Amino acid sequence: MPRRTFALGSRPLILYLAFLSAFAPLSTDMYLPALPSMAASLETTDALSSLSISCFLLLFALSMLFWGPYSDRVGRRRVLMLGALLYVVSSVGIALAAGIESLLIWRGVQAVGSGGISAMSLAIVKDVLRGPVMTRVITWIQTITILAPMLAPVVGGLLLTVTSWRGIFVCLALCGLLAGAGSLLLQETLPARSAGGAGRMLQRIAYVLGQRGFSSLLLIFSIVCMPFMAFLAVSSYVYQNLFGVAPQTYSLFFAVNAGMSLLGPLCYGRWFASWPLRRYFALFLGIIALAGVGLLLMGSWHPVVFALLCAPISFCSSAMRPPSTVLMLHQLSTDTGTMTALINSGGLLFGSTSMFLCSLPCWPDGIAAMGGIACLAGLAALAGWLWADGRQIYRRI
Repeated sequence: MPRRTFALGSRPLILYLAFLSAFAPLSTDMYLPALPSMAASLETTDALSSLSISCFLLLFALSMLFWGPYSDRVGRRRVLMLGALLYVVSSVGIALAAGIESLLIWRGVQAVGSGGISAMSLAIVKDVLRGPVMTRVITWIQTITILAPMLAPVVGGLLLTVTSWRGIFVCLALCGLLAGAGSLLLQETLPARSAGGAGRMLQRIAYVLGQRGFSSLLLIFSIVCMPFMAFLAVSSYVYQNLFGVAPQTYSLFFAVNAGMSLLGPLCYGRWFASWPLRRYFALFLGIIALAGVGLLLMGSWHPVVFALLCAPISFCSSAMRPPSTVLMLHQLSTDTGTMTALINSGGLLFGSTSMFLCSLPCWPDGIAAMGGIACLAGLAALAGWLWADGRQIYRRI
């Protein structure tokens, strides 16, 4: 990565980009331990306070569909500055909120600002890197990003020992200031800006989605996000309600699963990067489908059995993220911001859909919901990958 891109050098830039990509988990997971106290302080219900999470994720995903094409028009640096400004102002607004209504409004603004920040991480990488170096950098960024949802609740819990839930959002405002300060050290990386207004941006989204290779890969690898998000939706209820384990024991099971997610990108960079993509994706998608079948048949036997069957799903899902992201980014030489926005929002929207599906009454329990989603998603993605690869509809790398 050229040193002139970032005033502090190449390695600090990689850490900065990983920090930008982690804004969503930081913004949602850091204050999870404070949700009960926040609801009590604002004299509202748990359901309304939980809306601050679900609404954030939806607006975050949708906002990136604006920020990506907009950055192709005005540049990455300007979007970073604007996103950081919205994030800081809204975080302060949340910290000062007197009621749940004003808090939810400011959370919506915070989600939009966060989308502008996060959407630029991959776009900047694609602007300045090519080949194996891009793959390595994306692998490290996504490895570091996986740590964010693991560490954010712990940090939030520690902050609650010295401050209230309002103090957590003040800390998030400081994160926004750090993102904005980093943008001042960044030189514009966009090689050529696109022209046109809002209509033109919508046309670019339609153009990118009209590229058969990219849209096929986007659909396949967005589906891959569904089983892991299903685990996030049901794991607490499965371990504590169905198996009757203590919250502290659940935390240990969750940490093991998170550790498997962390190992995925690391193992890809260490052992699997030289594998042919056709065999690599087919094997890992097949493992996810088989693990789903195992959950349906044996997942209710014991919490350890459930954990052992969830582990390969988390590992394989995260291990496919670096090569699938690089493969999708190579499908077009233009519209980088639009591509990265679609990649990020696609996975999040499909993952959120799986969380909704887990809540449907058709499942006998959370284990069946996760097993069914993992099996169907794994098989659908595998079929899609074999079809796309067999017809050679995407650009090889």
